[in-house]
Amino acid sequence: MRIIEYITFDDVVIVPRKAPVDPQYVVLESNITRNHRISVPILSSPMDTVTEQDLAIEMSRLGGVGVVHRNMSKSEQADMIRSVKNASPDFKYLFNTININELDKSNLRSDKPLIITSDDTPTGVYVPTNILSPALIEKIDLVLRLLRTGLVKPSLDNNGKLLVGAAISPFDSKRAEALEKAGADFLVTDIAHLHNIEALSALGKLAKKVSIDIVAGNVGTREAALDILTTVENVSGLRIGISSGSICSTGVVAGASVPTLTAVMNAREALEELGLFGRIPIIADGGIRGPGEAAKAIVAGASAVMSGRLFAGTDEASSLLVRVGGKLYKTYRGMASAGAMKRRHAADRYSRPSKQLEEGVEGLVPYEGPLVKVMSRMFFGLQASLGYAGASRIEEAWNGILARVSPLGAKEINPHDLVK
Repeated sequence: MRIIEYITFDDVVIVPRKAPVDPQYVVLESNITRNHRISVPILSSPMDTVTEQDLAIEMSRLGGVGVVHRNMSKSEQADMIRSVKNASPDFKYLFNTININELDKSNLRSDKPLIITSDDTPTGVYVPTNILSPALIEKIDLVLRLLRTGLVKPSLDNNGKLLVGAAISPFDSKRAEALEKAGADFLVTDIAHLHNIEALSALGKLAKKVSIDIVAGNVGTREAALDILTTVENVSGLRIGISSGSICSTGVVAGASVPTLTAVMNAREALEELGLFGRIPIIADGGIRGPGEAAKAIVAGASAVMSGRLFAGTDEASSLLVRVGGKLYKTYRGMASAGAMKRRHAADRYSRPSKQLEEGVEGLVPYEGPLVKVMSRMFFGLQASLGYAGASRIEEAWNGILARVSPLGAKEINPHDLVK
């Protein structure tokens, strides 16, 4: 028997190379499907404690995109898609929906009034910041900081409406058709292991009933990617990674896993073999804790990354806010956890008698505040990371180099020898 060696994000580093531009000029625009391109290559995961309409709206306003989960009736999911499509694509609401009478008078800035002028806001609205709460001021400042780069633009469809994805089961073509009718721009198969004869066959039939882009996954091997691309029509992207998510327990309870970094390299190999690399995007899903992991995935061949954990603690996430010991947290659970499976609405392999195994856990994550804080950290961090990789854009980053580090090297890379 041959033992295959898999590596993950912490096993490698990006080799610094000559930077063609200053990091502030690195362009992160990238395709997430054959036909959709966004300015910040980040998708929020279709999890029921993460992506519903509020997060999806804000993700697209900030240059990323949300994928609305499917753990609800198809009519509810379709309504959420319509809500995203009907939302304003800009941040005018930050500036013109403030009711001064409802503000907490003890929570106002008392310093000299400042004005955010039309030179700084695409909406052209004048706002005296002395009447705003510190939290709203911080949010406005972060939004403006991103917009002033000129590189972060709302993710829009051809009609100027916010871009949005929707999760589906490969076995649920009626849901897929309903979501397309509701205005979803692309569909994402939401199944732990798509490389299954029944699942592939079902997806092949479903793909012939819709005309919008389909992102197929999750898979982790070269063989799986080849099988999908050669047997299913209309595949416009690959969702890559098995059991690397922070709330996924598949690698423990089922003993099966392909770490996301290795899975991306496997998918890249398959796409290169078919002459499709760069034409069909790879979305790295799982283990993305920050811009460092995201950049490594991109250098390995990903066009974009997907995460649930990054966004679960934000205001816009569809999770509950709870207080424990004086600290704020939000609930977070895997879609194969007991709670998610109990709520399960959609037809899939978790709800069928063939698979009654919990492959996810439930817990709490620290409260993060507004989504823009996370997206700002990711955007500016990715710019810096790709600058180190010697790239001025995503496609150039694919020519970057990853180097394996020893356990001692990995220890040295992290902050050390400090009294905390």
